[in-house]
Amino acid sequence: MRVVFAYFYSILFTSLFGTAQTSAEPDLGPQVTEIRIWEHPSYTRLVLEVTKEVKPEILLISNPYRIVLDLRQTEFLVSMARQEQVGVVKSFRFGLFKPEVSRLVIDLATPSVVARNFILTPSDEKPYRLVLDFRPASDEEFTAAAVKTRATKSAPDRTEESAPLPHKDDVDKKFTIVVDAGHGGVDPGAIGKNGFYEKTVALAAAKELKKALEKFGSYRVVLTRDTDIYLPLKQRVAIARQVAGDLFVSIHADSIKNQDIRGGHVYTLSEKASDKAAQALAEKENQSDVIAGFDLEEHPADVSSILVSLAQRETNNSSAKAANSIVDEWKTRGLTLLRKPHRQAGFAVLKAPDIPSVLVELGFLSNKEEAYMLSNASTRLPLIKALAQSLHNYIQTTEKPQK
Repeated sequence: MRVVFAYFYSILFTSLFGTAQTSAEPDLGPQVTEIRIWEHPSYTRLVLEVTKEVKPEILLISNPYRIVLDLRQTEFLVSMARQEQVGVVKSFRFGLFKPEVSRLVIDLATPSVVARNFILTPSDEKPYRLVLDFRPASDEEFTAAAVKTRATKSAPDRTEESAPLPHKDDVDKKFTIVVDAGHGGVDPGAIGKNGFYEKTVALAAAKELKKALEKFGSYRVVLTRDTDIYLPLKQRVAIARQVAGDLFVSIHADSIKNQDIRGGHVYTLSEKASDKAAQALAEKENQSDVIAGFDLEEHPADVSSILVSLAQRETNNSSAKAANSIVDEWKTRGLTLLRKPHRQAGFAVLKAPDIPSVLVELGFLSNKEEAYMLSNASTRLPLIKALAQSLHNYIQTTEKPQK
């Protein structure tokens, strides 16, 4: 019997990102303290140890095969790092999917259905345990089960419509910069050498960039998300357009197999990728909605497209100028850059045709030294200051568009 334990995840981020819950704060809901998976001859069992009883809403989603559990807002005190396949379970991830709803996404090695689903009450000093048994199935059986779960779902999965948009107010008085923290919630993004998630680094950096830009006193800065929540790619662009953004900056931190590679780099939109690495990264980033358990079959075709339509020529030119300004400022300050720091690819999050947009990779979480640098506010500060100054430099040479 092979057993995989997702052990109690230490609150390592507390001192750096302030995410820990204090005893004075109210109990917001159940906590998952352990996830166990093991393989039986005819099924694979997954057990969640939880502090309170939970009743999951279960969905089956294809392309690729996934089983999704939606729970009332739940805190996961386990790690997503260092997973390996057990039985039909390839991997899993979790997080806040939308307000008051947490999601556990289980990637399947083969089509499988839920043979059993039950909750065990506390006994012998053990907490509540949510138990699910997954049985291999044919494509036809999986499809039939997926259709059934979709039909019994309590409400349509229209996250990109239900997520609240910032109020559009006073948009013409200041140049509006939309800062987008990549990934979030159930989509962790890259997982660094030190166990830090890209979504956490991106959110911290986005908040810091907002503060740095606001110090100039002449910009309105809007965050697409200010908490650890999943946000569909389409919704990120919708927010930028809702607030009449003049510039869209998406913050990320990369991860690749070669752990020696390090350095910041910037991407702008192009229908044709500048190189294979840029294309591969765009394809990975454009899978964010799939990673979060988004059912693309329930949504318009444009949500699931990998390469988006080419933006207007003027917008593309402005995006390139912003990217070049970032690269120039980083070079001036002696910060580490890739050999080719400005690249192009078909990132879905950069598809607004009327808003200059850049995707900034602060560095590589797969590199030990850079992972440490990006995971600490003090060592991350030079990057944030340079990025804020570079955007200021770009804006000073750009006439504010007419609304």
